[in-house]
Amino acid sequence: MIVVTGGSGFIGTHVCSALADEGHKVRIIDIAPPPFGVKAEFVRASVLDPIRLTKLFAGADAVIHLAALIDVQSSIADPFSDFQINAEGTVTVLEAARRAGVKKVSYASSAAVYGNPTSIPVDESTPANPLSPYGLSKLTGERLVLLYNSLYGMENNALRLFNVYGKGQSPHSPYSGVITKFANAISSEKRPVIFGDGSQTRDFVHADDVANAFCLTLKTRGCNSPINIASGKETTILELLEKMCAISGKAADPEFKEARTGDILRSCADITLARRELGYKPTVSMDNGLKELLSE
Repeated sequence: MIVVTGGSGFIGTHVCSALADEGHKVRIIDIAPPPFGVKAEFVRASVLDPIRLTKLFAGADAVIHLAALIDVQSSIADPFSDFQINAEGTVTVLEAARRAGVKKVSYASSAAVYGNPTSIPVDESTPANPLSPYGLSKLTGERLVLLYNSLYGMENNALRLFNVYGKGQSPHSPYSGVITKFANAISSEKRPVIFGDGSQTRDFVHADDVANAFCLTLKTRGCNSPINIASGKETTILELLEKMCAISGKAADPEFKEARTGDILRSCADITLARRELGYKPTVSMDNGLKELLSE
C-alpha cells in the first residue's frame, strides 16, 4: 500500500491514478475528498496529527507527501500558517513514517527554493535562495526529508517540482498556475493577466510526467540530493500565451499588471540527475499538453 498525503489535490489525483494503474493499493490522507473516479481509499486527517498519521501509515510500503500550502502570495501574507503546514507538517509525516516502520517518503519540494538562480539551466548544486516564506518552507521540508536518510537509514527522495500543469487544475483556485488561468481567460474571452512584462520564464512540466517521477521513486533506494523534476525547457510567459492562442485559434489582448513580490524572473531546470537517479524522462510535449488542456 502507498499512502499519499494531499492525494485529493491537483497533483495528488494524477499521482494516485498513476499508482493505481501500476497495481498499487492507495490510501489518500487529506482534509477534503478526492474528485469522483480516483481509485483510492480516502481518510480525512491532518498532517499535523502525529498519532493518527502513525496509525494510518502502519503497514504501508511508502508515503508520498504532497500535502502543503502552495501559494507564494499567501505565504507572504501569512508566513506562520505556511510554515506550520509545510515544515511542521513534513517533520510530523517523517516521524509518523519512522515510528510506523515505513522506510520511504517521497516529498514534493519546489523550484521556489532556488529563487532567482545565477545561471540557467539550474541544477541541484545551485545554492538555494528562496524569495518567499513558501520557498523557505519547502527548502526546510526537503532538508528534513534528506536528513532522515542519514540519521535513520530511510530511503527518502525530495523532488523539486517546477511549474506543473494539466487536467484537473481549477482556474478558480488561488493555487492555479498561469497556464490554467490563461486557458480560462481564453475560453471565456477575457483578457489574460500578466504580472510584469511577460519576459519572465518558467519550466512547464505536465502532471502526468510528475506523477511518473513519484512512481519511479518507489523503485529506488533513495537519493541524498534533491532532484529536479521538469521538462528542461524554458518558456517566456508571452511565448506561452502566443502558443495557447495559436492552438485555440483565438486572439488575446493581455492585461499587464505590476510584478508580484516573491515571483522569480527566470526558471529552467537541468534534469540530468533525475534521468540518472530515477530513469525519469518527460514524455508529454508542451504542444500536446496544451492541446489536451484547451480541449476540455
